[in-house]
Amino acid sequence: MLPKSQRLNLKKDFKWVVAGQKLESKYLKLFFKRGDNQTPRVGIAGSSKTFKKATERNRARRLTSKAFESIYSELPKNINIVALPKAGITSVKSDLVLLDLESTLKNAKIID
Repeated sequence: MLPKSQRLNLKKDFKWVVAGQKLESKYLKLFFKRGDNQTPRVGIAGSSKTFKKATERNRARRLTSKAFESIYSELPKNINIVALPKAGITSVKSDLVLLDLESTLKNAKIID
């Protein structure tokens, strides 16, 4: 899990980022917005509507978090991202989630 300084923590921060641009990939729905922060910040939210059991929500959050940890150093310093895992994420390995996230961010020209 990313350290607290690298995460979005407040509800108002999540709402602010969700008002920005949106990207969709196979396993994630991403919202991003550039701000005046010095480090990239990432927030992950899994809904109980999508994942009925807490164990599924936790697995989705862990898979998403691990993918962001792997590419964190490549993110631009002023970006804020909210990631919403989709239902199919719990049945795949973390490598596929990472590849999906990387290709989505590269296509949007967020990372090189």
